Amino acid sequence: MTYSKRKMCDMQEFAQIAQALADETRLRLLSILLADDAAVSDLVTRLELPQPRVSTHLALLRQVGLVTVEVAGRQRVYRAQEAWVRQLFAALGAGVSTPARRSPQAAREVRRNTTLRQSRTCYDHLAGVAGVRLLEGMLRCGWIEPDTRVPSERLYYQLTPPGTQALEARGVAVTQAYKGRRRFAYGCLDWTERRAHLGGALGAAVLEALSAAGVVRRQPQTRAVVLLHPVAHWLHTTSTP
Repeated sequence: MTYSKRKMCDMQEFAQIAQALADETRLRLLSILLADDAAVSDLVTRLELPQPRVSTHLALLRQVGLVTVEVAGRQRVYRAQEAWVRQLFAALGAGVSTPARRSPQAAREVRRNTTLRQSRTCYDHLAGVAGVRLLEGMLRCGWIEPDTRVPSERLYYQLTPPGTQALEARGVAVTQAYKGRRRFAYGCLDWTERRAHLGGALGAAVLEALSAAGVVRRQPQTRAVVLLHPVAHWLHTTSTP
């Protein structure tokens, strides 16, 4: 192959990679995979997107060599080409913050997509997929916001006026949570999801309200929580399910 042809092939490859990176969802996929390997079902849960759409994005990333896939039982587990992807992100000026990788026990819960992974207690607040979605939903609704008055590596939250009104309408004991001696609200790194769920006095009060509304049911003698109704339903209506 002549030099000009090799150069043309390199340019074509570069164009394909640039096209693969020119999509927010694919960048989010790569960011997740930099933190840990993941099955399609896990990525669907994390991104809250239909499986066919996630699979299409993964196929494109695999085509240009940014991810690889291995078959593990019935699952197809994807892995980022870490060194290359980090170099590309650095070249793009895209900062990537990746939490510590999952422990073997947590990774096993994720691969099996167990009930414990979906919803459980972390001390006295809601954790797992349901807990992460709860916090993200409250942020999207504008009910809570980062509390910049507290200088700390941990992210603390404060209620907004609309958030106070909305949570009290859903039976959350906001005033009582404020009176407690513990931290009011903070992001607690989730054991399986490696993203934050809501901790602190407010997190405990919200779990109590979810239980009273019949959205969740705690299991005796275990951390597992049965999710009876989607958390999103509770977020978007003041009536019980």
